[in-house]
Amino acid sequence: MSKPIVVSEVMMPNFRKIDGITKVSDALQMMKTEKVNAILIEPRNENDVFGIMTLKDIARKVIAERRKLHETHVYEIMSKPVLSIASNMPISYAARLMTNFNVSYGMVIDNNQVVGMVSLNGIVSSWQND
Repeated sequence: MSKPIVVSEVMMPNFRKIDGITKVSDALQMMKTEKVNAILIEPRNENDVFGIMTLKDIARKVIAERRKLHETHVYEIMSKPVLSIASNMPISYAARLMTNFNVSYGMVIDNNQVVGMVSLNGIVSSWQND
């Protein structure tokens, strides 16, 4: 039996972090430039936690509500806390954890540091049913 694929093998190492007071228009431009569908939001202080904003958040909480991208701050539409997933977790367990919490993205942690993001798309694309 082969060694299971772990999260660090399928994560997106080119993730981005921004401040919550960033305008959604600026965050969206960064997402387009970097070709990412989700972005992490930095904690405000040591007692706060990471947030996440996805294209789905922009569609549902800004566009569908006819809000202006340049007048809306990221902190107004982000979700938090972000689900943390260990970098050495097998992807089958990560998929179960993410679907149990009904999220498409997770923050990958290694040695108490954020090292990437993982998506259900990435997990499904990497799945090998041997």
